[in-house]
Amino acid sequence: MPSLHYSTSTCDNSIADIEDIVTESVSLSDQQRIGNKSHIVPRARRVKASLTKSQKDNATNHLNIENSRQENGDGATQQDSYVPGTQNIYVRTWGCSHNNSDSEYMAGQLAAYGFKITEEKDKADLWLLNSCTVKNPAEDHFKNSIKEARSKGKSLVLAGCVPQGQQKSDYIQGLSVIGVQQIDRVVEVVEETLKGNSVQLFGQKRASGKKSGGADLSLPKIRKNPLIEIIAINTG
Repeated sequence: MPSLHYSTSTCDNSIADIEDIVTESVSLSDQQRIGNKSHIVPRARRVKASLTKSQKDNATNHLNIENSRQENGDGATQQDSYVPGTQNIYVRTWGCSHNNSDSEYMAGQLAAYGFKITEEKDKADLWLLNSCTVKNPAEDHFKNSIKEARSKGKSLVLAGCVPQGQQKSDYIQGLSVIGVQQIDRVVEVVEETLKGNSVQLFGQKRASGKKSGGADLSLPKIRKNPLIEIIAINTG
């Protein structure tokens, strides 16, 4: 078997040529080379921070924005032109006093933002339906109103403990839902819904690692009866 011989002369000559080119074109003293190091800028390595338990809990209060925009016959999406805070909102409430209080807070926030709260449901751009599971007739009226709103082509937002406790029910799929702990975010849910999106906010709010209650008493409010103030003492 013939023996193999390797020659390194070509490689050595190439290295020597490169060194000659560098030294001829750039003549730097040792002091200058050391001084040039001052221009080196260290790059900080980014470390992905892990979420705390509180952040993970708050992450459940996510906006599940689904592209539920229906298209017209010409292919253009509905609500192409949208000016926030100018639409009419119909608010309907069933159930306990706590639910009525939540509706008053949600109506107050929407009105403060610029939306017009109306009792004429046929003229409303969006229906906000808030129901409670305490009374079965209320739940039945709630479901019937959902069907009515859909048949009339109204934008729809659901609230209260009925949709909160029945998150996987067929009748709320594809609809916007505000959980009982999220009523202070009603404006953003209504805005996204009017744009044609489906938004669902659930989960327990936390502050400093502890469960927090319901609506802040400082939120704007529209009382159904101006002589009666409903103050919630517990949140479920």
